[in-house]
Amino acid sequence: MPAASRSFAVAAALVLGPVVAAGPARADSLHIDVQSNPERNFTPVQELSYEAIVAGVDGYKVDLRLRVALHNASKRRQDAVLSLALPRDAELVGLAVARDGTWSPGRAAAVAVEPAHRASGTVFARALAPAVAGDLPAAEVVVFNLDPETTIQIELQLKVPPRLRADRWELELPGRGDDRWGLAPERRVVVQGARPGDAPRFWLDDRASDGAAFLLSRPEDRSVVSWPYKHVSKDRSILDGHLELLPDPTPPGVTARSGRFRAYLRLGAAPPPRPDHVVVVLDRSRSTAPDLHRDAFAALTGLFDELPAQLTFDAISFARTARPLLEGDEFPSVRDRGARDRVAAALDAGAREQGTDLAAALALAGRRIAARGARRPLVVVITDGMLPAGIGAQQIGHVFSDSLTKSTRPELLFIVDEPMMLRGGITPQHPIAGVATALGARISLESLAQHARRTGGEPPEGLTEALLAAPAVLSDLELQLPRRATLDEPAPGGLVAGNVLVVRGSYTGAPPTIGVRGKLAGVRTSRTLRAVASRPPPAALVASFGLSDLDRAAADGFTRPPWFNLNQQRVARLGITWAGRGNGDERGFLDEKIFRNYLGIRVFPRARACFNKALARDQQLGGKVVFEIEVGKGEVMLAKVDTAGLNHREPGFEACLLEAAWALEIPAGRLDDQIYRLRYPVVFNPPAGGRPAMEDDPLGPGTVELLLGLPNR
Repeated sequence: MPAASRSFAVAAALVLGPVVAAGPARADSLHIDVQSNPERNFTPVQELSYEAIVAGVDGYKVDLRLRVALHNASKRRQDAVLSLALPRDAELVGLAVARDGTWSPGRAAAVAVEPAHRASGTVFARALAPAVAGDLPAAEVVVFNLDPETTIQIELQLKVPPRLRADRWELELPGRGDDRWGLAPERRVVVQGARPGDAPRFWLDDRASDGAAFLLSRPEDRSVVSWPYKHVSKDRSILDGHLELLPDPTPPGVTARSGRFRAYLRLGAAPPPRPDHVVVVLDRSRSTAPDLHRDAFAALTGLFDELPAQLTFDAISFARTARPLLEGDEFPSVRDRGARDRVAAALDAGAREQGTDLAAALALAGRRIAARGARRPLVVVITDGMLPAGIGAQQIGHVFSDSLTKSTRPELLFIVDEPMMLRGGITPQHPIAGVATALGARISLESLAQHARRTGGEPPEGLTEALLAAPAVLSDLELQLPRRATLDEPAPGGLVAGNVLVVRGSYTGAPPTIGVRGKLAGVRTSRTLRAVASRPPPAALVASFGLSDLDRAAADGFTRPPWFNLNQQRVARLGITWAGRGNGDERGFLDEKIFRNYLGIRVFPRARACFNKALARDQQLGGKVVFEIEVGKGEVMLAKVDTAGLNHREPGFEACLLEAAWALEIPAGRLDDQIYRLRYPVVFNPPAGGRPAMEDDPLGPGTVELLLGLPNR
């Protein structure tokens, strides 16, 4: 095969391969000049390692270093272009390069329009803004003339807003894709201590470092790194905010009169409650993880060990119905290990069930609190957050209040443990946030497995603060801006603990201030954000690992090499887009066809059996019924049957139909975190001298309603 043909074949494999829908997905990518490297199946430049280093937190941003090692294995100098997905809202602020262990800092550079070559031994980097709002930012790194048999390290210095979950900072690292041609086979994650030599405790997903200097993750996975957050002050405002200005460039000595701004909002820790009685309410519906009850009880055991011994506790589980896990009026001490063991045994003995009746669980908790006569009760609800919309938040609140009779209204805390929510947080529109708002409850998104696996190295009060210091939902959120300032997009109407809300906009005239107002547990709260000017990130950066004139390189500016064509640029950009939209995640989404199939094999045959049994009692029974079913993660959370269309009432038949509705189960939806309401009409025709018949109406518009649509991030 001629050399030119071989070059084209390699180029096609590199450029066209990721575009094929059936092929593996690429996020990060490494490109070389295939015209100067005709060897087939040979990778002259390879990424030997990839590290994500958390170097500390500066106010509202994490100092994150992405460090890669590139090696030129060929006998000639090589160019390379490396495209990297960055964490959401990341800013590229610095660049450094090392050769033979000696680091050289970079400096700001211009951006050239036309592709060109640059001096040997230079590395350029620039940030690429998301092509579509909500996608991930990216970094494009260009290496010019890497010497043969040479290895260099490149460090991208980033500022990234983290999430704050209880007593931990969290940062999500994007996946690198399934097709990582020339890229490192693993990702190393490091969290640096405050002083050299420190080995701080941190977590990567659900794995603790336990003294290790680093943890490894599969590069194709999106991973969450977390590390301890120490509260600076016990009495600081729960609503915390920061306003950052980016003035437009002006000549020296001239004050900018316009620019951009970013406002950061988050909820800090609230003073923890001081209860005299704790009621644990545990969700045992099928949408929860199989080990949730074990992780929850292990974490609560640690919590009980930190609470005063005179406190008592109670335990309730719920799915379609609620039941106490302790007999009669038994309210043992939180230190009573025998009672703890009985609760754990009851949870292990019981299977997860269909249904999520939180109202029944809170009503049972209220009655038992009244029987206990507690003066400062605390109800801790542990759930995956999947609640049916058919039972409204106000209805749940009324049922709970009625059950308390004259007892003190307890403090409520929702602990939500759902891996799919951990990535994007709890939105204010989510049903669990709506219920928490209506009840004035605290809410926290946690991975209880992490708390359950703690082994030393932390102060004894750490777990209490982590679980009990969660704030309530900030509702009725309003941002008050001066006329000269405008937002790029409207702000949401609320904020849930753990999330950082970043709003962007532009201004003219004097630097603006922003007023923030909202309600926490029904109480008005406000804060004024005053502007702090900061320098905008450089347009590009350049560093040298050779003898290049850095000043000349900075003046020449960032450019792409001429061989990096439009197709390669498009493929690299498309890979970053896939990385930000959940590419590689095994997510299942339900549609009318899937619902139709499972209704036909799970509900319709049971409804037919109910009809045949009822006809043995009443030959004239017939008419139309409508099954109303709410489904979350493939599980029936709520089921009702509208029997108004029957020609007359038949209680036994109606009860049988309700059980048929509860029999629906859709395993294909276990990774679908949307909530759906189904309306499934069925017509029953009485015999009238012949055989009984049934007809189900086809599912169409309006019969499958999406109640909760969450972004696929």
